[in-house]
Amino acid sequence: GGMQRSFRFFFRGTGYDDKMVRELEGLEASGSTYVCTLCDSTRAEASKNMVLHSITRSHCENLERYEIWRKNPFSESADELRDRVKGVSAKPFMETQPTLDALHCDIGNATEFYKIFQDEIGEVFLKSNPSREERRRWRSALDKQLRKKLKLKPVMRMNGNFARRLMTREAVEAVCELVPSEERREALLKLMDLYFQMKPVWRSSFPARDCPDQLCRYSYNSQQFADLLSTTF
Repeated sequence: GGMQRSFRFFFRGTGYDDKMVRELEGLEASGSTYVCTLCDSTRAEASKNMVLHSITRSHCENLERYEIWRKNPFSESADELRDRVKGVSAKPFMETQPTLDALHCDIGNATEFYKIFQDEIGEVFLKSNPSREERRRWRSALDKQLRKKLKLKPVMRMNGNFARRLMTREAVEAVCELVPSEERREALLKLMDLYFQMKPVWRSSFPARDCPDQLCRYSYNSQQFADLLSTTF
């Protein structure tokens, strides 16, 4: 609201891979019911609550849970024991700092942009309250275009491969073919261009070494990105 703002960015361990964290911390593989490497949430719980999570897992706790898994001190059944240890099934041998890994950063961003693309195809900015049927049509048009231009099949739940393909220049150009307004096409391309400039920074474990130019522009680009999202979109 016109107030002066300052930004500071901390980059730490952004390149952690989900499978690697699970292996290092002794957790079940990525198909596990215990879907998160940062908390005890199950797949069912996570699907009901997409927002209010806190980081509760720790290396020490994973070690304690492994000992319980190994000794079964309460003589529980396999299912009861598994529920008690929350997906720990091997000895953790290296601590990982709890951060959002780059894969899930990709998935989170692609989920949002998938919605934005649908809204732009349907020109939602002209409508106050579009019906569910209209939204379904926009999604169907987007899925059809992505399948035709990128051979990208629709998915029920956003995954890493779909997210990486969706967040490319090729995909955005395909989406722009369905956006009726020239002005909105330009705005969408500008938004995505800022995204592509910022992405190498949070994909890298050492941005100062790997992409110093993008790192220098990151603060400016992120403010531009936020302004564009909050005004045009």
